[in-house]
Amino acid sequence: MNTNGSPLEALKGGFRRACVKRLIGDEKAAINVLKNEIPILVVAWAKVSPLEPSEKKAKLKELFDDESTRADELAVAFDLFAGRFESKVASRLKDSSSEVIKRIEQLVDKLERAILNLSQNQSSVSQNFPPHHEQDEEIPYKSPNEINDEVCKNVENEISFEEPEAEELDTPLGIGLKFDEIEEMIDELLNIEKK
Repeated sequence: MNTNGSPLEALKGGFRRACVKRLIGDEKAAINVLKNEIPILVVAWAKVSPLEPSEKKAKLKELFDDESTRADELAVAFDLFAGRFESKVASRLKDSSSEVIKRIEQLVDKLERAILNLSQNQSSVSQNFPPHHEQDEEIPYKSPNEINDEVCKNVENEISFEEPEAEELDTPLGIGLKFDEIEEMIDELLNIEKK
């Protein structure tokens, strides 16, 4: 808990921490801030504030609502940034994978030519030297085009990138804290201060 600066700024910071922790899904930490930090900050602020108790309560609600709104806006901005970042990364990955596919296709083409040359050389050798015995198992022969088609299909199945449409991006959660959740606690603190 940071109590440097004015009690008002420390209180704003406490509300902000609680709101942000709740927005990121850390409910326990948000409750911990509300139960353990906010009461101390409220008392410190209430001691130096010239406002009447009802005005203090209204000011606390205003501060809390402002920080909750600010945290929601921050979450929306982060979600927009994350969506754009994901879109750009997907685009770059698609470009990179396209380059890799081109290189693989070039290698497959060279491999096809080498296989074709090898099979032509084997047929000329087998014409000159007939085999002495038959093979027990025959290895299925695939033409270079069949091999190329098979490799391309496998590569396309393995590497498939689609740019997300704007509608597909995650929508901001915008789960703000409600002032009512701590209103009772604030009333108690203000009543204690009166005594």
